[in-house]
Amino acid sequence: MSIKENSQDLQDLETAVRLLTDTPVMIKITNVVGSTIEAGLKALPQKARDAVQDATQKGLHKAVELAGKTLEAKVQEASSKTHMFAAATTGAIGGFFGFAGLALEIPTTTVLMMRSILDIARSEGHDITDPKVQLECLSVFSHGSQATDADDKTDASYYASRAALAEVMTEAAKSLGKIAAERTASGLSSQSTGKWVAQLIDAIATRFGIVITEKAALQAAPFIGAFTGATVNSLFMDFYQDTARGHFTVLRLEEKYGMEAVQSAFEAARRQLPGQRG
Repeated sequence: MSIKENSQDLQDLETAVRLLTDTPVMIKITNVVGSTIEAGLKALPQKARDAVQDATQKGLHKAVELAGKTLEAKVQEASSKTHMFAAATTGAIGGFFGFAGLALEIPTTTVLMMRSILDIARSEGHDITDPKVQLECLSVFSHGSQATDADDKTDASYYASRAALAEVMTEAAKSLGKIAAERTASGLSSQSTGKWVAQLIDAIATRFGIVITEKAALQAAPFIGAFTGATVNSLFMDFYQDTARGHFTVLRLEEKYGMEAVQSAFEAARRQLPGQRG
């Protein structure tokens, strides 16, 4: 059966397309906060940017280490609101302490986001004890940045992001599969995942770090405060939850119909969105 012959799957794909071609996260945030990223970035010294990038790396490594350890594998509804509240709380703390709090807030928020992404993957029927699924959860962080002017809101940004990570994802999954077989581990470990996972984290951190640096530039602004910090983190979590929902919907449909068929249907649905070019 073709995906076009299954109205529910086609509707799910159309929802995923909307989620994966939505307004970039930092544009959403600046629209709400009422400030500009450019002004914040100009005020952010290189030393601070390096510290943010380091915190991003630590957050992604910690996310890998803790992946799935506090979640049951059984399929169930995602607890998105619970994770949203937790992210708002860490954002409020980060906003209260300003830039000084970001070194702690960034890794903590990243781990919370990873847990929420795993939760969403599970709700879409994926086995979160599978190292490949855990890596797909990690890859969600790579979809939030518009890295270049040409990397605009088309399906290319989503599928190109996946293509860019495809080789290292495959090798990392093989590496983790061997480790899981040898140690019968239920989760990943940042100390035993090997070079391919490290390379994957580096590749993701390059893109995710762009968004985190922009987020830090806003949170380091004098006016930020605890309330705005909570708002920023809530919007941040909401964006990546939507991205995860879209991503794992697409993966679920690809398992059923094949990647080529789903990508073709994805493109057709994308062209129907307002403001999209053929």
